[in-house]
Amino acid sequence: MSEAMAKTEEIVKKGKTLGADEVIASTTFAEYRQSRFSNNQIDIGVAWNDYTTDVLLTWKKRVVATQILNFQSVASIMEKLFKLAKASQENPMWGGLAKGKFKYAKPMADKAMREIEDPSEYVYEAVEAAKKHVGKNIDSGGMLFTKYEQVFLVSSEGPEGQDERSAVELSIRAFAQRDESGHGVECNSSLKGFRPSRAGDKAGEIAKMAKEPKAGKSGKYDIIFEPLFFGSMLGRFGEMGSAFGVLTKMSVFVDKLGQKVASEMVTIRDNPGKRSVYGRVFDDEGVPVKETVFVDKGILKTYFHNTSTAKIFKTQTNAHAGIIQPTPWSLELDAGDMTKEEMFKEVKKALYVTNTWYTRFQNFATGDFSTIPRDGIFLIENGKIKESWKGIRLSDNIRHLLQASLALQKKRSKFTGGLKQNHLPCHHTCLPRTYR
Repeated sequence: MSEAMAKTEEIVKKGKTLGADEVIASTTFAEYRQSRFSNNQIDIGVAWNDYTTDVLLTWKKRVVATQILNFQSVASIMEKLFKLAKASQENPMWGGLAKGKFKYAKPMADKAMREIEDPSEYVYEAVEAAKKHVGKNIDSGGMLFTKYEQVFLVSSEGPEGQDERSAVELSIRAFAQRDESGHGVECNSSLKGFRPSRAGDKAGEIAKMAKEPKAGKSGKYDIIFEPLFFGSMLGRFGEMGSAFGVLTKMSVFVDKLGQKVASEMVTIRDNPGKRSVYGRVFDDEGVPVKETVFVDKGILKTYFHNTSTAKIFKTQTNAHAGIIQPTPWSLELDAGDMTKEEMFKEVKKALYVTNTWYTRFQNFATGDFSTIPRDGIFLIENGKIKESWKGIRLSDNIRHLLQASLALQKKRSKFTGGLKQNHLPCHHTCLPRTYR
């Protein structure tokens, strides 16, 4: 047993000795590297390592949690945590932690991620690719981030496992002029197959196309989404697919199990496999992860569950703990049968949007939202880009968006987007996509 695993086990034993009903501890030894760049040059590069142990303790359905850094002051922290549990109110939704022993898949982390000392070559590869489109006067900026994590999980209820996770992400935003910009992203779970030039090509290509943008005009339009844009929307679907979101009525999927919630061409699955940037071999309760089909040809098949929510819904956990709030890990949207060029030809008048600034909901239960596109925004008429736009807001409804989809692109793209609890799913989107 490794030293980190042994110390994690000691934390669990300490909690049980104090009188806790359940204790689960998950230690992450993280090695992170980050480079930020602007004006085509790296501004700052940082590297940091740390041990962080997430601890959850229960006593008579009182649920409390904390973090322990570098295994310091374990005894006193656990004593305070148990006192907090005894002073807390009962959580009526608590259904316990997953029980039993499990076998896990072999972690597939890329150890080469630990050996990167000078990441500048990746940054400048992306910058040079963007320059080929925009020219030497380009102004580009962004970030390169790498991670290598070793995870040690011990539960008083039986699960015990180790995992290793790696990822590299590069984001570049290129400007030809102030309002002429494009954004590209490249990410992978290993250095093999990681090509920063693809992100630079995309950012530079869009920036060049976005020449002399005009103020957008209000109206109703078909929309063709670039994958980077729709990847963020896919993340919002995942949030609403959490059983916790359904229980708190913060979802459009309340009481929709087994019903049609999207076009028949829409299949969304959670697949935290080895190729996922935020993949894993077990969830936060220690349950082995597996592929979960969320929406199958338009039909809502399941919510994302941990042990507690599964008991409420009288089903089984599908390994999506988040102990407090279940979450998807790595959402994928199945590919379609059209190219982007074919989509352009299908629409007489539409907008092609390439990136979003932020999305806000006016009503989570009904799905009404608005989103602010940024970077390249283009008016399409009769299959061709007529002009570049700026300064618009798109408003619609998630139900309408999913139900009225007309086409999905063949080509699949991989992006990351934020979800709650710092779980960042990898979005294998297969868009652009149109809807009315």
